[in-house]
Amino acid sequence: MSGTNQPEDHRGRQDHPGAAHPVDGTESYGYGDGQPAPPPSPGPFGAAVPGPVHGSPAASPSPGPFGAAAPGPVPGPPVGLPTSPQVGLPTSPPVELPASPPVGPPTGPVSAPSAAPGAQTLSAAPGAQALSAAQAGAALRRFGIGNPLPTFVVGGLAYVVALCAALLVIVSAIIAALAVDTGGLPSGASAPTTGPVAPSGDGGWELLVGLVGIPFQLVSLASFGSYEMTLRMGFLGNATMGWRGLPLVITVAMAGTAFLAARFAQRRWGSNGMLGAVLWSGISGLAVAIFAVIATRLTAFAAEDDTLGMSLSMHSAGIDMFFGTWALIALPLLLGHIAGMQKPSWWPLVADLAAAPRLVLVHALGFALPVFVLMAGGGAIAMALDGEGRTALVLFLALPIWGLNALALLPGLGMLAVPMHVNLRGDVEGLGVDRTDEFLWFFDLPWYGWIPMVLIALLAPILVALLWNRDREIVRGNILGLAASWIALPLAYVACSVALLALVWTGAHARMGMLGQITVNVSLALWMPLVAFVIGALVEVLARFGAPFVDRFLPGVLVNWFRRSARARRTDGHALGTDQGRGPEQMPPGPPPGAPILPRW
Repeated sequence: MSGTNQPEDHRGRQDHPGAAHPVDGTESYGYGDGQPAPPPSPGPFGAAVPGPVHGSPAASPSPGPFGAAAPGPVPGPPVGLPTSPQVGLPTSPPVELPASPPVGPPTGPVSAPSAAPGAQTLSAAPGAQALSAAQAGAALRRFGIGNPLPTFVVGGLAYVVALCAALLVIVSAIIAALAVDTGGLPSGASAPTTGPVAPSGDGGWELLVGLVGIPFQLVSLASFGSYEMTLRMGFLGNATMGWRGLPLVITVAMAGTAFLAARFAQRRWGSNGMLGAVLWSGISGLAVAIFAVIATRLTAFAAEDDTLGMSLSMHSAGIDMFFGTWALIALPLLLGHIAGMQKPSWWPLVADLAAAPRLVLVHALGFALPVFVLMAGGGAIAMALDGEGRTALVLFLALPIWGLNALALLPGLGMLAVPMHVNLRGDVEGLGVDRTDEFLWFFDLPWYGWIPMVLIALLAPILVALLWNRDREIVRGNILGLAASWIALPLAYVACSVALLALVWTGAHARMGMLGQITVNVSLALWMPLVAFVIGALVEVLARFGAPFVDRFLPGVLVNWFRRSARARRTDGHALGTDQGRGPEQMPPGPPPGAPILPRW
């Protein structure tokens, strides 16, 4: 019996539930103040009828001395129903009850209650599974692993944007080809059509697949792949030609979309920490790379002519483009997640390490864009004066093909100590050219190109030093913060120069059996990272010791945009520090502490 309903004192023992105890008006017997009921009366067959079960209408307790029902041996409701038949309740004929022990609950198993635990277990199983899933999700979030769906969607979106950029390149190439002056055919003449115009049957289907697969081949080429063409000419041998060079408009479109969309997704639906960002970015990049290899190989261009015994195959699928696609998707996704995360309290110690690559990008674009515009304008005017206006038009229409690659070469030349390396070797004498291994410096350009290049190259470090100085936060008295502030710019210039070397490297080779082979490589000089390190250190010195004297005279609209997010974080931090000590009702309106920062593009 429950200790709540049975008193334990010097006047009675709890192990005799049917014993009567004197009542002095101050004791409480469970739900009522009445005396305990007498022992149950014997049943119709001489066996004692078991007491009423709690909540069961099978039997009603007898009224107590004050009109209330006295509790039975087993706890019942606070006030029982009267047993008198005058209340109008329907009566039922006597029911034959099984024999039971005189006192105490039945000791044998009861069949009806035994089914209840099983039913409860079956009914509670879905809830237990849901609870387990919720607990597993909470445990993963504690380790920084959240929802992977936004990262997977962004990875696929980046590849789709790269295909759209490839279509832009194809369209520009077609338009430029149509604008070329053929000039070789007289009026009314047509090109000869001797021989088969297009293969038929299975060959026509292969040609169609090859044309549809051109965007996939270009995206593969933009992901550090190499385009290989193999021509089997029977007894004449085989000819192999290859091209390795990134159409940078496709590469930038894919990597830029991955970074910006991942940053937006992290700020908007951010549920991933560092571990989740690394995990889901790697898996998303791997999935896109696997799909890209399969699609590129299935859409390879192939043609075969059994009558001549010749076959041609062209594709860019390989292990190089697999790892290139994986890196160009996974790394921007990871950096975008990191850029969109809430910054920890120790972030000011290493904030310069994150801001330095942005300053390098601003420096490169601030130099290359005006130089490119001046050189392109001057070159177009010179061509028009020489009667080559159509050539200038063709180059302008083909700008998506070569424009970004030429723009990427200019920051290297703008260092004034990094030339462009041109290497031509092999059996090239038969083509009427000589072998060469030379460097092209900035002063080898036309005068309207190298004069503005030198002037802007000398002015650009001063301007970016002013940007770097405005609203800069250096933690004084901390060795880690001081070291990070000094090495941030030199390391960023070195890292970006290495990336630029990989992006602008272009090579072509041809092996033509008995005719020999030819190899052509165009790249920036390999000592470019060393020069970039010196420029980064120079900008850091100018920002520390020269920019503070000029900073007060600069309008904010020119320099405040660079560290806008860092300034907003400091403002939020000062607001939270001012509000410490206030109660919830005294806090100013706005997002609660710890709320994610609004997206800033």
